Amino acid sequence: MPLLFTGFNAFGQHECISRDVDCAAGFSEINAPVSTQNQCTISIGFRYAALAFGRKLWLRGLLDDGPNECVTLKAAGDIKALAAGDSHCLVLLESGQLYRVQPKLQAELLVVRLEAPPRSNSGTKRSFFGAPKAPSSPIIEHIACGSHINVAVSSENAVFSIPSCLHQFAERQFRVKQLQCGHEHAVLLNVNGDVFTWGNGLRGQLGQPVLKVEETPQLMEALAGIKITQIAAGGWHSAAISAFGDLYTWGLNCSGQLGMRVMKPGGFLKEPTVYPLPQLQDLPECGCSKEAKSNEHDDDDCAPLRVFAGSRHTLLTRRCGRLWASGWCQHGQLGTQLQNRSYMDAFQALDGIRLNTCSDDVLCGPWSTLLSLKGSGN
Repeated sequence: MPLLFTGFNAFGQHECISRDVDCAAGFSEINAPVSTQNQCTISIGFRYAALAFGRKLWLRGLLDDGPNECVTLKAAGDIKALAAGDSHCLVLLESGQLYRVQPKLQAELLVVRLEAPPRSNSGTKRSFFGAPKAPSSPIIEHIACGSHINVAVSSENAVFSIPSCLHQFAERQFRVKQLQCGHEHAVLLNVNGDVFTWGNGLRGQLGQPVLKVEETPQLMEALAGIKITQIAAGGWHSAAISAFGDLYTWGLNCSGQLGMRVMKPGGFLKEPTVYPLPQLQDLPECGCSKEAKSNEHDDDDCAPLRVFAGSRHTLLTRRCGRLWASGWCQHGQLGTQLQNRSYMDAFQALDGIRLNTCSDDVLCGPWSTLLSLKGSGN
Protein backbone atom coordinates (compact mmCIF):
# COMPACT_ATOMS: atom_id res chain seq x y z
CA MET A 1 0.00 0.00 0.00
CA PRO A 2 2.23 2.88 -1.18
CA LEU A 3 1.71 6.35 0.29
CA LEU A 4 2.46 9.16 -2.18
CA PHE A 5 3.08 12.71 -0.97
CA THR A 6 3.42 16.18 -2.45
CA GLY A 7 3.59 19.61 -0.84
CA PHE A 8 5.11 21.30 2.21
CA ASN A 9 7.61 19.09 4.04
CA ALA A 10 10.05 21.56 5.62
CA PHE A 11 9.76 19.93 9.05
CA GLY A 12 10.32 16.38 7.81
CA GLN A 13 6.72 15.37 8.46
CA HIS A 14 7.16 12.76 5.74
CA GLU A 15 10.34 10.90 4.88
CA CYS A 16 10.30 10.73 1.10
CA ILE A 17 12.22 7.74 -0.26
CA SER A 18 11.57 7.85 -4.00
CA ARG A 19 9.64 9.60 -6.75
CA ASP A 20 7.00 7.43 -8.35
CA VAL A 21 8.08 7.42 -12.00
CA ASP A 22 4.62 6.34 -13.19
CA CYS A 23 2.93 9.30 -11.54
CA ALA A 24 3.49 12.40 -13.67
CA ALA A 25 1.88 14.73 -11.13
CA GLY A 26 5.05 14.95 -9.02
CA PHE A 27 4.18 12.76 -6.02
CA SER A 28 6.92 10.98 -4.06
CA GLU A 29 6.57 7.76 -2.08
CA ILE A 30 7.09 8.19 1.64
CA ASN A 31 8.70 5.83 4.10
CA ALA A 32 6.03 4.67 6.53
CA PRO A 33 5.62 1.57 8.73
CA VAL A 34 3.00 0.18 6.37
CA SER A 35 1.16 -2.92 7.49
CA THR A 36 -1.12 -5.20 5.49
CA GLN A 37 -2.88 -6.46 8.61
CA ASN A 38 -4.17 -3.20 10.09
CA GLN A 39 -5.89 -0.20 8.59
CA CYS A 40 -3.64 2.81 8.15
CA THR A 41 -4.94 5.99 9.80
CA ILE A 42 -3.25 9.31 8.96
CA SER A 43 -3.74 12.97 9.83
CA ILE A 44 -1.49 15.83 8.72
CA GLY A 45 -0.91 18.99 10.75
CA PHE A 46 1.19 22.00 9.81
CA ARG A 47 4.39 20.97 11.63
CA TYR A 48 3.88 17.24 12.13
CA ALA A 49 2.05 14.21 10.80
CA ALA A 50 0.33 11.46 12.80
CA LEU A 51 0.08 7.88 11.56
CA ALA A 52 -1.41 4.82 13.25
CA PHE A 53 -1.62 1.07 12.64
CA GLY A 54 -3.56 -0.99 15.13
CA ARG A 55 -2.55 0.31 18.58
CA LYS A 56 0.68 1.98 17.47
CA LEU A 57 0.90 5.72 16.87
CA TRP A 58 3.75 7.64 15.22
CA LEU A 59 4.24 11.41 15.38
CA ARG A 60 6.84 12.87 13.03
CA GLY A 61 8.00 16.40 12.20
CA LEU A 62 8.94 19.42 14.32
CA LEU A 63 8.19 18.13 17.82
CA ASP A 64 10.68 19.91 20.11
CA ASP A 65 13.94 21.26 18.75
CA GLY A 66 14.07 20.64 15.02
CA PRO A 67 12.70 18.81 11.98
CA ASN A 68 12.69 15.04 11.37
CA GLU A 69 11.90 14.21 15.00
CA CYS A 70 9.82 11.10 15.67
CA VAL A 71 8.08 9.53 18.64
CA THR A 72 6.16 6.24 18.91
CA LEU A 73 3.34 5.53 21.35
CA LYS A 74 1.03 2.61 22.07
CA ALA A 75 -2.66 3.13 22.77
CA ALA A 76 -4.92 1.06 25.02
CA GLY A 77 -6.81 -0.26 22.00
CA ASP A 78 -6.94 -0.15 18.22
CA ILE A 79 -6.95 3.38 16.84
CA LYS A 80 -9.98 4.30 14.73
CA ALA A 81 -9.26 7.94 13.80
CA LEU A 82 -6.73 10.76 14.22
CA ALA A 83 -7.16 14.54 14.04
CA ALA A 84 -3.95 16.57 14.05
CA GLY A 85 -4.35 20.09 15.40
CA ASP A 86 -1.72 22.74 16.02
CA SER A 87 -1.30 22.16 19.76
CA HIS A 88 -2.40 18.53 20.09
CA CYS A 89 -3.61 15.47 18.19
CA LEU A 90 -6.90 13.79 19.00
CA VAL A 91 -6.79 9.98 19.06
CA LEU A 92 -10.06 8.03 18.86
CA LEU A 93 -10.06 4.33 19.72
CA GLU A 94 -12.41 1.73 18.24
CA SER A 95 -14.02 1.52 21.69
CA GLY A 96 -15.16 5.14 21.44
CA GLN A 97 -12.67 6.37 24.04
CA LEU A 98 -11.02 9.69 23.18
CA TYR A 99 -7.41 10.65 23.96
CA ARG A 100 -5.20 13.61 23.14
CA VAL A 101 -1.44 13.81 22.74
CA GLN A 102 0.85 16.82 22.41
CA PRO A 103 3.31 16.61 19.50
CA LYS A 104 6.45 16.40 21.65
CA LEU A 105 9.26 13.89 22.11
CA GLN A 106 8.02 13.23 25.65
CA ALA A 107 4.47 12.70 24.40
CA GLU A 108 1.81 10.92 26.45
CA LEU A 109 -1.68 9.75 25.59
CA LEU A 110 -4.07 11.50 27.97
CA VAL A 111 -7.74 10.64 28.38
CA VAL A 112 -10.10 13.43 27.30
CA ARG A 113 -12.79 14.06 29.92
CA LEU A 114 -15.91 15.32 28.18
CA GLU A 115 -18.73 17.25 29.77
CA ALA A 116 -21.89 15.18 30.14
CA PRO A 117 -24.61 16.15 27.63
CA PRO A 118 -27.87 17.56 29.04
CA ARG A 119 -30.29 15.01 30.44
CA SER A 120 -33.26 14.01 28.29
CA ASN A 121 -36.86 14.68 29.27
CA SER A 122 -37.31 11.03 30.21
CA GLY A 123 -35.92 11.78 33.69
CA THR A 124 -33.04 10.37 35.70
CA LYS A 125 -32.01 6.82 34.91
CA ARG A 126 -32.06 4.58 37.95
CA SER A 127 -30.71 1.15 38.84
CA PHE A 128 -32.84 -1.91 39.62
CA PHE A 129 -32.94 -0.82 43.27
CA GLY A 130 -33.94 2.79 42.50
CA ALA A 131 -30.59 4.48 43.01
CA PRO A 132 -29.75 7.15 40.39
CA LYS A 133 -27.20 5.96 37.86
CA ALA A 134 -24.06 7.98 37.28
CA PRO A 135 -24.00 9.37 33.71
CA SER A 136 -21.89 7.17 31.46
CA SER A 137 -18.97 8.55 29.46
CA PRO A 138 -19.96 9.49 25.91
CA ILE A 139 -18.98 7.02 23.19
CA ILE A 140 -17.31 9.13 20.50
CA GLU A 141 -17.78 8.23 16.83
CA HIS A 142 -16.38 11.23 14.92
CA ILE A 143 -13.54 13.71 15.57
CA ALA A 144 -12.06 16.67 13.69
CA CYS A 145 -9.49 19.39 14.43
CA GLY A 146 -8.65 22.80 13.04
CA SER A 147 -6.27 25.54 14.09
CA HIS A 148 -8.78 27.01 16.54
CA ILE A 149 -11.52 24.37 16.77
CA ASN A 150 -11.78 20.83 18.14
CA VAL A 151 -14.97 18.83 17.60
CA ALA A 152 -16.24 15.40 18.60
CA VAL A 153 -19.63 13.77 18.02
CA SER A 154 -20.94 10.95 20.21
CA SER A 155 -23.06 7.93 19.38
CA GLU A 156 -25.98 9.78 21.02
CA ASN A 157 -25.55 12.71 18.58
CA ALA A 158 -24.05 15.07 21.16
CA VAL A 159 -21.68 17.61 19.59
CA PHE A 160 -18.68 18.60 21.71
CA SER A 161 -16.47 21.63 21.41
CA ILE A 162 -13.92 19.68 23.41
CA PRO A 163 -14.43 19.28 26.31
CA SER A 164 -17.79 21.13 26.51
CA CYS A 165 -21.06 19.80 25.13
CA LEU A 166 -22.04 22.31 22.47
CA HIS A 167 -25.27 20.85 21.09
CA GLN A 168 -27.51 17.81 21.30
CA PHE A 169 -29.38 16.65 18.21
CA ALA A 170 -32.68 15.41 19.60
CA GLU A 171 -33.87 13.25 16.71
CA ARG A 172 -33.17 9.57 17.33
CA GLN A 173 -32.95 8.86 13.61
CA PHE A 174 -30.24 11.55 13.21
CA ARG A 175 -26.96 9.90 12.21
CA VAL A 176 -23.69 11.62 11.38
CA LYS A 177 -21.97 10.55 8.15
CA GLN A 178 -19.05 13.01 7.99
CA LEU A 179 -17.43 15.62 10.22
CA GLN A 180 -14.83 18.07 8.89
CA CYS A 181 -13.04 21.11 10.36
CA GLY A 182 -11.35 24.09 8.75
CA HIS A 183 -9.15 26.52 10.64
CA GLU A 184 -12.09 28.01 12.52
CA HIS A 185 -15.25 26.27 11.37
CA ALA A 186 -16.89 22.86 11.30
CA VAL A 187 -19.06 21.13 8.68
CA LEU A 188 -21.25 18.13 9.51
CA LEU A 189 -23.16 15.85 7.11
CA ASN A 190 -25.85 13.45 8.26
CA VAL A 191 -27.03 10.33 6.47
CA ASN A 192 -30.13 12.13 5.20
CA GLY A 193 -27.90 14.45 3.16
CA ASP A 194 -28.35 17.56 5.34
CA VAL A 195 -25.38 19.86 5.99
CA PHE A 196 -24.81 21.76 9.25
CA THR A 197 -22.10 24.36 9.86
CA TRP A 198 -20.85 26.39 12.83
CA GLY A 199 -17.84 28.37 14.03
CA ASN A 200 -16.31 31.49 12.50
CA GLY A 201 -18.14 32.40 9.30
CA LEU A 202 -16.62 35.80 8.59
CA ARG A 203 -15.06 34.52 5.36
CA GLY A 204 -18.24 32.86 4.13
CA GLN A 205 -17.09 29.35 5.07
CA LEU A 206 -20.38 28.48 6.82
CA GLY A 207 -22.48 28.84 3.66
CA GLN A 208 -24.92 31.17 5.44
CA PRO A 209 -26.25 34.43 3.90
CA VAL A 210 -24.91 36.52 6.82
CA LEU A 211 -21.19 36.61 7.67
CA LYS A 212 -21.05 35.96 11.41
CA VAL A 213 -19.99 33.51 14.11
CA GLU A 214 -22.39 30.63 14.80
CA GLU A 215 -22.00 29.05 18.25
CA THR A 216 -24.03 25.90 17.49
CA PRO A 217 -24.68 23.76 14.38
CA GLN A 218 -26.98 25.49 11.89
CA LEU A 219 -28.69 23.83 8.93
CA MET A 220 -27.42 25.15 5.60
CA GLU A 221 -30.70 26.36 4.14
CA ALA A 222 -29.07 27.01 0.75
CA LEU A 223 -28.58 23.25 0.28
CA ALA A 224 -31.83 22.17 1.94
CA GLY A 225 -33.70 19.74 -0.29
CA ILE A 226 -30.50 18.67 -2.07
CA LYS A 227 -29.17 15.33 -0.89
CA ILE A 228 -25.45 15.84 -0.17
CA THR A 229 -23.20 12.78 -0.18
CA GLN A 230 -19.73 14.22 0.58
CA ILE A 231 -18.35 17.34 2.29
CA ALA A 232 -14.96 18.97 2.80
CA ALA A 233 -13.72 21.83 4.98
CA GLY A 234 -10.63 23.78 3.94
CA GLY A 235 -8.93 26.54 5.88
CA TRP A 236 -11.61 29.18 5.20
CA HIS A 237 -13.68 27.45 2.53
CA SER A 238 -15.98 24.45 2.20
CA ALA A 239 -17.26 22.11 -0.50
CA ALA A 240 -19.96 19.51 -1.04
CA ILE A 241 -21.03 16.95 -3.64
CA SER A 242 -24.67 16.07 -4.20
CA ALA A 243 -26.27 12.75 -5.10
CA PHE A 244 -26.82 14.20 -8.58
CA GLY A 245 -23.05 14.56 -9.07
CA ASP A 246 -22.93 18.34 -8.64
CA LEU A 247 -20.05 20.13 -6.92
CA TYR A 248 -20.76 23.12 -4.66
CA THR A 249 -18.06 25.36 -3.14
CA TRP A 250 -18.28 28.42 -0.88
CA GLY A 251 -16.16 30.66 1.33
CA LEU A 252 -12.80 32.32 0.63
CA ASN A 253 -11.46 32.19 -2.93
CA CYS A 254 -8.22 34.17 -2.58
CA SER A 255 -6.20 31.47 -4.39
CA GLY A 256 -8.85 29.90 -6.58
CA GLN A 257 -9.61 27.18 -4.02
CA LEU A 258 -13.30 27.33 -4.97
CA GLY A 259 -12.41 26.51 -8.57
CA MET A 260 -13.41 30.04 -9.55
CA ARG A 261 -11.50 32.80 -11.32
CA VAL A 262 -9.51 35.13 -9.04
CA MET A 263 -8.98 37.95 -11.56
CA LYS A 264 -11.33 39.19 -14.26
CA PRO A 265 -10.27 38.67 -17.89
CA GLY A 266 -7.37 41.04 -18.52
CA GLY A 267 -6.12 40.73 -14.95
CA PHE A 268 -6.88 44.31 -13.86
CA LEU A 269 -9.84 43.73 -11.52
CA LYS A 270 -10.45 41.06 -8.91
CA GLU A 271 -13.48 38.83 -8.88
CA PRO A 272 -15.26 38.61 -5.48
CA THR A 273 -12.95 37.06 -2.89
CA VAL A 274 -15.69 35.73 -0.59
CA TYR A 275 -18.72 33.68 -1.71
CA PRO A 276 -21.00 33.18 1.33
CA LEU A 277 -23.51 30.95 -0.47
CA PRO A 278 -22.78 27.66 -2.28
CA GLN A 279 -21.71 28.10 -5.89
CA LEU A 280 -22.57 25.32 -8.35
CA GLN A 281 -19.41 24.52 -10.30
CA ASP A 282 -19.49 23.85 -14.02
CA LEU A 283 -16.57 21.44 -14.23
CA PRO A 284 -14.57 20.92 -17.44
CA GLU A 285 -15.19 17.83 -19.52
CA CYS A 286 -13.19 14.97 -18.10
CA GLY A 287 -11.98 13.65 -21.43
CA CYS A 288 -12.77 10.05 -20.57
CA SER A 289 -15.98 10.23 -22.60
CA LYS A 290 -14.01 10.99 -25.77
CA GLU A 291 -11.57 8.17 -25.09
CA ALA A 292 -14.26 5.60 -24.46
CA LYS A 293 -17.21 6.52 -26.69
CA SER A 294 -16.96 3.19 -28.41
CA ASN A 295 -17.27 1.46 -25.01
CA GLU A 296 -20.64 3.04 -24.23
CA HIS A 297 -19.05 5.41 -21.74
CA ASP A 298 -21.67 7.47 -19.89
CA ASP A 299 -21.08 11.07 -18.79
CA ASP A 300 -22.19 10.02 -15.30
CA ASP A 301 -19.07 7.86 -15.13
CA CYS A 302 -17.08 11.12 -14.80
CA ALA A 303 -19.36 12.83 -12.29
CA PRO A 304 -17.73 14.19 -9.09
CA LEU A 305 -17.52 11.51 -6.42
CA ARG A 306 -15.48 12.83 -3.46
CA VAL A 307 -14.00 16.19 -2.50
CA PHE A 308 -11.06 17.08 -0.22
CA ALA A 309 -9.69 20.40 1.01
CA GLY A 310 -6.47 21.82 2.45
CA SER A 311 -5.84 25.28 3.76
CA ARG A 312 -6.19 26.95 0.35
CA HIS A 313 -6.54 24.09 -2.13
CA THR A 314 -9.27 21.66 -3.15
CA LEU A 315 -9.06 18.23 -4.75
CA LEU A 316 -11.79 16.26 -6.43
CA THR A 317 -12.08 12.64 -7.54
CA ARG A 318 -14.43 11.67 -10.34
CA ARG A 319 -16.10 8.30 -10.77
CA CYS A 320 -13.71 7.44 -13.57
CA GLY A 321 -10.80 7.68 -11.08
CA ARG A 322 -9.22 10.90 -12.32
CA LEU A 323 -8.01 13.41 -9.72
CA TRP A 324 -8.68 17.13 -10.25
CA ALA A 325 -7.29 20.09 -8.32
CA SER A 326 -7.63 23.84 -7.88
CA GLY A 327 -6.21 26.47 -5.55
CA TRP A 328 -2.87 27.45 -4.06
CA CYS A 329 0.15 25.40 -5.15
CA GLN A 330 3.16 27.40 -3.90
CA HIS A 331 4.53 24.26 -2.22
CA GLY A 332 3.47 21.81 -4.92
CA GLN A 333 0.42 20.66 -2.98
CA LEU A 334 -1.47 20.25 -6.25
CA GLY A 335 1.20 17.95 -7.64
CA THR A 336 2.46 20.64 -10.00
CA GLN A 337 4.51 23.84 -10.05
CA LEU A 338 3.31 26.84 -12.07
CA GLN A 339 5.83 29.19 -13.66
CA ASN A 340 4.03 32.52 -13.61
CA ARG A 341 1.77 32.30 -10.56
CA SER A 342 1.25 30.35 -7.36
CA TYR A 343 -2.34 29.19 -7.88
CA MET A 344 -4.79 27.57 -10.27
CA ASP A 345 -8.25 29.17 -10.31
CA ALA A 346 -10.01 26.43 -12.26
CA PHE A 347 -10.16 22.69 -11.71
CA GLN A 348 -7.58 20.82 -13.77
CA ALA A 349 -6.89 17.10 -14.05
CA LEU A 350 -3.62 15.79 -12.61
CA ASP A 351 -1.96 13.87 -15.45
CA GLY A 352 -0.75 10.37 -14.80
CA ILE A 353 -3.06 9.63 -11.86
CA ARG A 354 -5.97 7.20 -12.04
CA LEU A 355 -7.33 6.15 -8.64
CA ASN A 356 -9.30 3.10 -7.66
CA THR A 357 -12.39 4.86 -6.32
CA CYS A 358 -13.37 1.84 -4.20
CA SER A 359 -10.14 1.53 -2.23
CA ASP A 360 -7.72 4.42 -2.81
CA ASP A 361 -7.92 7.49 -0.61
CA VAL A 362 -6.89 11.15 -0.71
CA LEU A 363 -5.87 13.22 2.30
CA CYS A 364 -5.16 16.96 2.38
CA GLY A 365 -2.89 18.57 4.93
CA PRO A 366 -2.85 22.37 5.30
CA TRP A 367 -0.27 22.75 2.50
CA SER A 368 0.07 19.19 1.25
CA THR A 369 -1.65 16.20 -0.36
CA LEU A 370 -1.29 12.48 0.35
CA LEU A 371 -2.51 9.56 -1.75
CA SER A 372 -3.05 6.16 -0.19
CA LEU A 373 -3.00 3.68 -3.09
CA LYS A 374 -4.52 0.50 -1.71
CA GLY A 375 -5.85 -0.92 -4.92
CA SER A 376 -4.86 1.17 -7.94
CA GLY A 377 -2.28 0.30 -10.48
CA ASN A 378 -0.22 3.51 -10.18
